Amino acid sequence: MRRLFLTTIISLSAFGTARAQMLALKTDALPYVAFAPNLGAELVTSNKTSVTLEAVVALHSFGTNMKAAAVSPEFRYYFHGRPMTREFIGFSVVGATYKWYNDDGKTFKGNVGGFGLTFGYVWRLGVKQRWNMEARGGIGLYRYNQQSRYAWEGSQDEFPERGWVVLPYKVGLAFSYILPTEKKKK
Repeated sequence: MRRLFLTTIISLSAFGTARAQMLALKTDALPYVAFAPNLGAELVTSNKTSVTLEAVVALHSFGTNMKAAAVSPEFRYYFHGRPMTREFIGFSVVGATYKWYNDDGKTFKGNVGGFGLTFGYVWRLGVKQRWNMEARGGIGLYRYNQQSRYAWEGSQDEFPERGWVVLPYKVGLAFSYILPTEKKKK
């Protein structure tokens, strides 16, 4: 949990030091299928780049006894020459913690950290072009550290598990709203 908090603080400090013209708030529609609310922000840092920070929390996803939280900062490069428009590639890291238990006495508790590449496309929506929709997906390398506990007729056996796994990464369909910026007075 400390690592997740530290990752969040470092990511938020990057937002405070960057100079930007545009800031967008976003949410990914796919995690809502699993009852996992999420929120993100994207900040333009130059003519072709931006940084994002996304957080997701899952409580009782799919009606199970599962709790999870994740934070993921990302650096994006837009090929079109205009941030928050058209195709992009991103490099991001993720930190997560989870706990899942079922009625049989099995408990899985652990932390996940990793990094990955994402590819995506952003469409401008609406007349005033403040709304965007983005489709994205990628591949990531995750390191997990998990404690599995099984209840056997009066005893508790714990099994530590650690390892690396390659999985799909940041697959989603996100909607964002670009916040209005003040125009400079002449």
